[in-house]
Amino acid sequence: MNKYVHSIAVTFLLFLVCPATAMAFDINVVHSGSWPPYADEDLPEQGLAIDLVTTALKRAGYNPQVKTASLKQILEGSKTGIYDVFATPWYTMDRDQYLDFSQPYLQSSIHFIKRKDTPFEYTWFDDLEGMTIGVIEDYAYEEDFNEAKAIDKVSASSLEENLQMLIDRKIDLTLDDERVLRYTISQSMPQSMVMLDIIAKPLAMRGINIGVSRQNPDHAMIVSRFNKAIAEMKEDGTHDMIVQKHKALYR
Repeated sequence: MNKYVHSIAVTFLLFLVCPATAMAFDINVVHSGSWPPYADEDLPEQGLAIDLVTTALKRAGYNPQVKTASLKQILEGSKTGIYDVFATPWYTMDRDQYLDFSQPYLQSSIHFIKRKDTPFEYTWFDDLEGMTIGVIEDYAYEEDFNEAKAIDKVSASSLEENLQMLIDRKIDLTLDDERVLRYTISQSMPQSMVMLDIIAKPLAMRGINIGVSRQNPDHAMIVSRFNKAIAEMKEDGTHDMIVQKHKALYR
């Protein structure tokens, strides 16, 4: 066998053994670009979640092309198939109509935060009645909370705005993922942490998944390959290594 024929034979065998490595398929991945430490263009690897998602997709045989857009644009684009993969959605039944959700690759713990001088403890949902709570429009905090009519919710454009309203006593509480709360305070308003208290009991534990547009004809295969890659990353330690790498940003 001459060298040319041998080279072709080796390449063919490698393709059979490692098809994902031999041919990576382009896939567009979108996130809001404003959910640190999970997803932010200015963070290393664009954040913890994006690092995990792109690593898993590469292992699954895809070449992720990462873009950012507003949450409203992402949700509309997912419905029409403009975007293949929404990197960081929380699950809701409404979103399940147009997004095929993976298994969670991270857990998100949703907590309320209050002023330390506010005598409030959260033990169950009824404690929230009569409270004025700062929220961000279109965020899927938790189904019962989103739909509750007895809670006075005030919408803001960002967590920073809600935190400032909390400091200024314009609202009683606000809420978000615990990593996001700690990161935002430490990076944007570190002097305010002495005035604020993250309530220990979470409102909810939410899985962070990818959501693949159901307009993509391969959505089920993409989800299956992603789930498999994440499971392998957890088994071989890659998942924990990535989590620890980003942890310094939100301690």
